[in-house]
Amino acid sequence: MLSKIKLKQSQIRAFTMLESLLVLGLVSLLALSLSNSVQSTFAAVEEQIFFMEFEEFYRETQQLSLAGQKKISLDFHDRSISNGYQKLAIPNSIQLQSHQSINFDKAGGNSSLASIRFQTRKEVVRYQLYLGNGKIKRIQEAKN
Repeated sequence: MLSKIKLKQSQIRAFTMLESLLVLGLVSLLALSLSNSVQSTFAAVEEQIFFMEFEEFYRETQQLSLAGQKKISLDFHDRSISNGYQKLAIPNSIQLQSHQSINFDKAGGNSSLASIRFQTRKEVVRYQLYLGNGKIKRIQEAKN
């Protein structure tokens, strides 16, 4: 009886080295494909957070100008935006299309009808400035 149990146990086969490598390769490909989709989702979320931060940064600069009763300039550079007190980093997935400055007067308004353009992977996001009151409007345009 004991010999029959040993025979049945010895018939259980394990994975061969080739099968193990095949399973490992498939799992690796699956993990890589999922990580790419997660990375693109993360980049899209990072872009949206940047635009919300930029809008708040713009409003804070206006309020600083009004509260301090002095002129403040919002300067746009390749990888950052600065108002002399704070700096906002531009993510790598977003490109600023032109270097410029927005000058706020003592009342927090600007004297420019400038347009600020950011290029993302999927679209161009443009902020249109309005004279006097210093308000901005966000406009999303399809990428050419």
